[in-house]
Amino acid sequence: MWSYFKFEFKQFFTNKKNIAIYFLLAFATFFYVFKIAPAFEPIESVDYEEIEARYLTRQEFLDRMEGKDLYGIHPLVIFAIEIFKEINPIDKARLDALDAGDLKKYADLTSDWYYFTNSITYKSDTFSYNSKYFIENNQYAEDDAFYAYLEQAARYDTHSKADYALSMEIFEQRTALQTFERLLKGALPIILIVCVLLLAIDIVTKDRRHPSILKGFPISDWKRLLVKMFVALLGSLVLFVPPIVGFLIIGLQSGFGHFNLPSPVYAPHLDWRTEGKFEMMTLGTFLGQSFILLFAWFIVIINVVLLSSILLRSEMVNFAVGLLLIFGENFYFSRYVGYFWDIQNYPTSYIQVGQIISKQRNFYYMNDHLVFTLGLQLLLGLALVVIFLIILIALNRQYKLIK
Repeated sequence: MWSYFKFEFKQFFTNKKNIAIYFLLAFATFFYVFKIAPAFEPIESVDYEEIEARYLTRQEFLDRMEGKDLYGIHPLVIFAIEIFKEINPIDKARLDALDAGDLKKYADLTSDWYYFTNSITYKSDTFSYNSKYFIENNQYAEDDAFYAYLEQAARYDTHSKADYALSMEIFEQRTALQTFERLLKGALPIILIVCVLLLAIDIVTKDRRHPSILKGFPISDWKRLLVKMFVALLGSLVLFVPPIVGFLIIGLQSGFGHFNLPSPVYAPHLDWRTEGKFEMMTLGTFLGQSFILLFAWFIVIINVVLLSSILLRSEMVNFAVGLLLIFGENFYFSRYVGYFWDIQNYPTSYIQVGQIISKQRNFYYMNDHLVFTLGLQLLLGLALVVIFLIILIALNRQYKLIK
C-alpha cells in the first residue's frame, strides 16, 4: 500500500494540469498582493480631511443659525440644527484625538459616531449613508450600509478597549490577517474549492492511460480509492502555500496584525438601537473556524469527484457535478429567502465560508440558523455518506476500477 501511495503521490504532483493550477493560483496571489491589495480603499476609511470637511461645513451652518429666531423656519432645518449640535462635538473630538495621536480615544469616539449616525440615517428620508454603498443598482444598499455601520461600530468599540497597539492599518483592515479575513468573506473560498475540483477531476480517470502498471500493485480497489482521496487532500493543502507567501508579503508592507484582533459576528437577537447588532470573536477564532469549514468542503468535493468517477468515468461529468455542488446555492439564493425556506439544511448554503462564520449570510438570508456547527455537521455527514457509497461500490465483485 505504501508503494501505491508513493506512486499516486508522484503522479499527482507531476501532473502537468495540477502544476498549472498551482502556478495560476500563485500568479493570481502575487497579482493580488502587488496590484490589488495596495490599491484597496475601504468604504469606511480613516480620512482626516473628510471628517474635517464635514465638521467645518456643519459648524458654518450652525454659526449662521446661531441667535436667529427659529419661528417659521422649516422643521427639517430645526431638525438639522439639533442633529448637527450632537454630531459635531463627536467629529471635533475625533479630529483632536487624531491630532494628539490618541488612537484609543479616536476608536471610542468613532464607535459612538457610527452608532449615532446609524440611528439617524437608517430608514431616514433626510440623511443618507456613504454614497459608495449605492453602486451597481444595489437595491439593498441601505441595508448593507446599516450592517456595515454597526459592524464598524462594534470593531471600534473593541479597539477602544484593546490591550494591543493600534494603527491606521488595523483600523482600515489592511494588515495581513485582516486581509485574509476580508478574502475569506469574499471569493477566496470558492476559488480554492474550484481549484480542488480541478486537481481531483482526473485522479481516477487517468488510470486508463496505464492500466498494466496499476494492475501490478496488489491492493484492493477500495483501498486504491482511499489512497487517491488522501493524496488529493494532501494536494489541496498545498493550495495554501501561495496565499501564505502572499500573507508574508502583505505583512511586510502593512503589518501582520495578530489573532486577538476583533472579528464581529452578526447577532440577530440583539436590539440594534440599544445593544448594537454584533457580538465579538477573535480573528484567530474566525480564521480557525473558516479553515475547518473550508477543509470540510475539500473533503466533500474530492469524494464527490471519486464517486462520480467510478460511476460515470468522465472528467467532464466530474467537472459538471462539482460545479453544480459548488454553485448550487445560486439556484435559490435571494435576499431574505431564508425567512421562508429552511435553507440552513442545504450543504450548498455553506459555500461562502467567511460569511457563514461571521453570520453575514444570516443577515442576507434573514435566517438565524446558518451556523458553523450545523454547516460542519452537514458537510462531514455528506462526506461520510459519499465515502460509504464509494466503498460499497468498490467492494462489489462486479465492479473493477481498472478494466
